[in-house]
Amino acid sequence: MHLERDEVQRDLVRALRARLDPLAGPGGRMDPAEVHGVLADLDLFALELPDAMGGLAFPLACAVPVCEELGRMAAPDPYRAHAVLADIVRAPEGEGPGSRSAALTPVLPLLGAGKTGAGLGVGTGVRAARGREGWALDGECALPAAPPDAAFHVVPARTADGTVLAVVAADAPGLAGTATRREGVRRLALTGVPAQALSEPLHDADGRPSPLLVRARLRQAAHLLGLACGAHRLAVQRAANRHQFGRPIGENQAVAFPLAEQFAHLEAVRLLVHEAAWDADGGRPAAVGATQSLAYAAELALQVTAHAVHVHGAAGITGDFAVQRHYRTAAVEATRWGAPTSLWREAGALRLR
Repeated sequence: MHLERDEVQRDLVRALRARLDPLAGPGGRMDPAEVHGVLADLDLFALELPDAMGGLAFPLACAVPVCEELGRMAAPDPYRAHAVLADIVRAPEGEGPGSRSAALTPVLPLLGAGKTGAGLGVGTGVRAARGREGWALDGECALPAAPPDAAFHVVPARTADGTVLAVVAADAPGLAGTATRREGVRRLALTGVPAQALSEPLHDADGRPSPLLVRARLRQAAHLLGLACGAHRLAVQRAANRHQFGRPIGENQAVAFPLAEQFAHLEAVRLLVHEAAWDADGGRPAAVGATQSLAYAAELALQVTAHAVHVHGAAGITGDFAVQRHYRTAAVEATRWGAPTSLWREAGALRLR
């Protein structure tokens, strides 16, 4: 079954694709600042924000195609981190998890205009402790694909009540970032860094993911789906244009059949992601669908991008072809919200409750 997008979703994809296509340079590389400018010009940072925050109040089902399109081009993606930051900053002022400090109040009107950015950390090495002056963070985490001018970082942190997401200023004292061997990934070290906001625990006492985590997982699943779709498209084109023994390699069953099978899986993931987003927008239980979608999308992204590199032959391991960007990005993004194996276990446990 092929999913047909509605008119609004199609318009969003067309507008974003028309603006991003001219930005692609050698090997499909794009300038993060230019991509951020496109999203701001199209008012996409305001897409999910409510009217009271100057947003467009569109449902998650309209954000999913945006995340997928950014993944399709393996573009620098500030949208997902921005959306998570917006979900946290929308919390009321307070001092405990699920609240923010008064210092973040001026940020609210800047979110919809895209005038502030954020990096989204990964890992379990940061711990949040409560002191006299509020929450402080210590430890290390990875920071993939953070905007160079990010004003904030959203960092996973362990507390006595479970893992939360903490917002810290990018220029906070005690915060240091260093390069790693992996392209586009930095190591973030925190020593007594004050947290300006803490989300609710990502899982409740019964292990159910929070609404914030459900939405983040669906955006991530859409992004991984886009990465897989983009790599699959490049593989199909390469199979048609690359000749061996006087004919295109795509005429060989060993090449054509896996590509056909992958296409069926891509459509299945797309249906699953959109169904879960539709449930989340309608206030229906979406935790199982979001968890399954992300697990399926992560596994598929790793498989499809690796196969696409294989179809390209020796050229696929060079930076001259865009497929290498899809492969490297998928390797980093596939475990951002948990490894596929742990996500499948969580989905199974949720089904049994």
